[in-house]
Amino acid sequence: MDLISRFDFILELGNYLLIAMYTALSVSWWKKRREALTHALISSLLAWVIAGFIKDIIPTPRPFVQNGLIPTASISVGTGGFPSAHTAAAFALGISAFMHDGPVGTLMLTSSLLIGVLRVLGNVHYPLDILGGAILGSVIAYLVFRFHPRS
Repeated sequence: MDLISRFDFILELGNYLLIAMYTALSVSWWKKRREALTHALISSLLAWVIAGFIKDIIPTPRPFVQNGLIPTASISVGTGGFPSAHTAAAFALGISAFMHDGPVGTLMLTSSLLIGVLRVLGNVHYPLDILGGAILGSVIAYLVFRFHPRS
């Protein structure tokens, strides 16, 4: 495995890190923190969907399209870049986790940041796309936390 293909493999892992975050939070919170888990999952799903709507309304080119480069991370060609739905979902999950459990949330937020960095390095997003996704996910997580009915 040469250096380039190893680097591509690392960037591709960024796509699966979000799945790992969902799995880790679900397994660790399933029995004792179901309300917190529900909040985190709802926030993340809403962030993903709203990011998709924004992409449809304001289609922005992705780096690999604009620069004629090959993306090193899996991407569906033809979708806009702003905001990053992966980053929005990850930050919604991370902020939600942080509001319920600081140490777990810190780990989730670190993973969220890593997802954003890997999306930029993978040539599928610009840093502004990542910032937009992070802000969107964070705001949605706060709003769901604030207005989520408590049991």
